Amino acid sequence: MTAALSVLALASILTFLGTRINSLTAPGPPGLPGDTALQRLILGGITGLVLFHFLATLLDLSGLRWSVGSLGIGLAIALALARRFGGRGAEGERRRFPSDLGWGDETALLSLAVFALIALTLWATTPDFVFHWGIKGHRFFLAGGVDYPYLARSGDAIHPDYPNLLPELYAASALAAGRFDPPALMLWSVVFFALLLAAVREALRGLDRWERQAGIALAAAALGAFAIGHRMAGGADWLPALALAAAIPALSRPPDATGDLQIGVLAALAAAAKVEGVMLAGLLCLAQLVRRPALGATLRHRLGIGRLLRLGTLPALVILPWWIQVQKYHLFSVMSTAGLTAERTRTALAAVLDVLSFSAWHGFSYVIVLLPLLFLRRSTRPLAWVLSGQLAFYLWIYLVSGFDTRLYVLTSFPRLLFHLVPAVGAGAMLAMLARRRDPEPAG
Repeated sequence: MTAALSVLALASILTFLGTRINSLTAPGPPGLPGDTALQRLILGGITGLVLFHFLATLLDLSGLRWSVGSLGIGLAIALALARRFGGRGAEGERRRFPSDLGWGDETALLSLAVFALIALTLWATTPDFVFHWGIKGHRFFLAGGVDYPYLARSGDAIHPDYPNLLPELYAASALAAGRFDPPALMLWSVVFFALLLAAVREALRGLDRWERQAGIALAAAALGAFAIGHRMAGGADWLPALALAAAIPALSRPPDATGDLQIGVLAALAAAAKVEGVMLAGLLCLAQLVRRPALGATLRHRLGIGRLLRLGTLPALVILPWWIQVQKYHLFSVMSTAGLTAERTRTALAAVLDVLSFSAWHGFSYVIVLLPLLFLRRSTRPLAWVLSGQLAFYLWIYLVSGFDTRLYVLTSFPRLLFHLVPAVGAGAMLAMLARRRDPEPAG
């Protein structure tokens, strides 16, 4: 019980801190997509996760050992600064929390509760927790920081070059509880699932009430069933999926300073989560950067120093220290590569089709074929480019990898689809159904 409380307490502290820090930025005018209190709570939780990663990285670089004291002092300093300089307006935000809850929200809560109960038993725990995320978290807990010598020992660690946000959260939770408790650590996946469902709900705010509830229910059923059936508890694949879903409001409205900052935070989260997230971070920032911030804006305005700083500062603060440490300790895994061949292409594509039919997806994976629909509307086109770029990146790796192509696809692509399915589904619903409220030419 103490270990579970430590996870929930740390998640709550980070969300509160992130929400306070976000109040330092001037929000857009009321009524803009992404300006509701629920969206700010989602972004507050994400900002808190990114801030915690910065704190853990700073302690590592300074040579200070992780402890309840050092981490607590760091969070307290950040909270004091946020309270000192943060804005007000919480009362206005309370009035904008969702008041139109319906059957889709109830389905989402049921899916979340069932997943939580099963995850706590370790029945739905991913094998990657045992061999990757969990063992790293345990080593970091014992070492009082990222154990780079352990990561550098050949054969001791799987994916030693991966970013470390998730095992950092595991280690901090264990430090707070005084022990490493795997069942309690599954609650982090429950927290991520809750944020992901909330992000999908916010992405669908432009739809009619029944359509929105249907979208929430479908997302909850698809993600809950796959997370249980494919054993997703304890892994980091929730975080790229969360970054993509939470980016939909900012990518769907005309770009502004608040949207730039939001995309920067989400890109930082993706980069701190997984190696694939580094590519996703670049795609998110690029999609936001090339959009015109105002009618008639010049290229100089698009690439102004303010926009570059808002979009690139947080991802750079995640990626650069990670890159330096990976280079210093020679952590990059040697990937077996081979030339592009027709046989490998056929094998990979056949395996991809087999993955779409995986029983754990219950057919929901086929939503990926709706991706071209997102190009039909101007508001969903930036999201379409990001999703297409990320999918193309995954497929290209399969096509040039020297590993057993079919085995590689079958063992990894189901989880990579998990990154894309929530955002593709929400984007497709917006592209097909939002026209009644927000008519726009297809071009």
